[in-house]
Amino acid sequence: MERDQSGRKAADPGSVLDKPKNGGRPTPDAAAPAAGRSSKEGLIPIPDGPATIKPSTSTDPYAYWSEYFRKHDETADQLHETVRLLNRNNKPRDVHAAVLGYLQHRRKNVEPWMYEALALAIEMNGGRPEDVKKSLDFAADLALRTHNPNHLISAADKLMLKGYYERVGPLIDEAASKIPHRAEPILMSINLAQQTKDPKRMADAVKRLLSVGWPGQDEYFRRESRKQVETLAKTLTEEGRADDAKSLLAILPDAEARDLYIRLTWDGNADYDLVVHEPLDATVTYLMPRSVFGGSLIQNGYGSHPDEVYVCPRGFDGDYTVRISMIYNDPKKPTTRLSLETITHEGTPEERKETISLVPDDSQAKPVVIHLKGGRRTTVLPFVSPMAVRQSVDDALGKKADTAKSTTPKAPQAAESKPRPIPVK
Repeated sequence: MERDQSGRKAADPGSVLDKPKNGGRPTPDAAAPAAGRSSKEGLIPIPDGPATIKPSTSTDPYAYWSEYFRKHDETADQLHETVRLLNRNNKPRDVHAAVLGYLQHRRKNVEPWMYEALALAIEMNGGRPEDVKKSLDFAADLALRTHNPNHLISAADKLMLKGYYERVGPLIDEAASKIPHRAEPILMSINLAQQTKDPKRMADAVKRLLSVGWPGQDEYFRRESRKQVETLAKTLTEEGRADDAKSLLAILPDAEARDLYIRLTWDGNADYDLVVHEPLDATVTYLMPRSVFGGSLIQNGYGSHPDEVYVCPRGFDGDYTVRISMIYNDPKKPTTRLSLETITHEGTPEERKETISLVPDDSQAKPVVIHLKGGRRTTVLPFVSPMAVRQSVDDALGKKADTAKSTTPKAPQAAESKPRPIPVK
C-alpha cells in the first residue's frame, strides 16, 4: 500500500466522487468507488474548446455535467475556466457537479487543485467537514506525487486554513527545498510550528529564513521571526515546558547574526547601485539580487531613499569586492559624498565595523575589498535563474506597495486569543 511522506496510508478517493443524494447536498460516503478501477492506477484513482456554461435550472446538474464530460475531453485549464464562470454566476451546486463529472470521466487530466475546488464546493453546499477533509487529503496526495512546489504549497495552505495540520509538514518541507528563493513555505512552517506548539520546527524554520537575505522584505521577516519565537516561548512556558522555551529562545542570537553587512548611503538626488563580487565568483547586482553563495541585495536605494544594503547572513570565507555603479546623478542636486559602512560578524562578539568615505563619480576609484574569515556557510544554495529571482523580488515589492496603499486606520481591538501568523502570499 502506498503512503505519503508522513507514513499515512493513502485514502480511497472513490467516496468523494459520487453524486449527492441528500437533495443535492454532498454526501461523499454514499457509494463505493467506481467499478472497474485498476490497482495500477496509482495513489489517486479517478473514474474514466472551453465548456459552455449551461444553467442548471430544473435540470439535474450532476447528470448534466457527468454526461457533458463523458462526451467532451476537455483540458484541466478548460475545467478551471468552467469552475470560474460557475463561481462567478453563484452556482456552487454546479461547481460541485462539474468537478465530480470531470473527475469521473477524465482521469488522465487530474490535478491537485481539482480536489481543492471539490472541498470548497462540498463546504459551500453544506457538506460534512469530514468530506471536506477527505478531498483536501486527496489534493495533498496528488501534490506529493507531482513534486510541484506550487501544488505542494497550495495543498498545504488549504489544509492549514481548515486546521488539518498533521499533513502540512511534509508538503511545505519539500516545497522549501525546491524553491529556496521563495519565502512562502518557510513562513508556513513558522505558522505551523506556532499552531502545533513545536519548538523544533520553529527553530529550524527561523534559522532557514534568516540564513539568507530577502530583497525588499528582509527587515520585516527579521522582526516577525523574533516575535514568533518569543510568542511560542511564552506559550511553552505557560504550559510548563520551560526548558523547551529556553532552548528555543537560545537560537535567536546565532540565527539573527550576519556574517557580512554592507550599506551605501549618499546625499543629493541620485541613484547608486552596489555591485558585490563574492569569493566563489558570483556577483550580486540589481538584476541578480541573490547569489547561490548566500549574498543578497536586500534594499535598493534611489532618489529620496539613498540607502543601498547588501547582506550575506551565511557566507563563505574570502574576499568580497565592492564596486559602486552610478545610475543617475541630478545636476540640480548632485551627490557630494558617498559613505560605505561594512560590518563583519554582525551581532557576535567578533563584530567589526568600518566606515569608508568615497568621492562620487571618481573614475580612478578602486573597488573596496572586505575579507571574511570564519564564514558560516557550508553548502551552495540551489541555482535559481536570475529572471525567477528578480520576479520574486518584484512581486514582493509590488505586494508591499499595494498593502501600504490599502492600509487605513482601524479602531482599537481586543487582543487576539491566538498568535498572529506571518502573512503568506
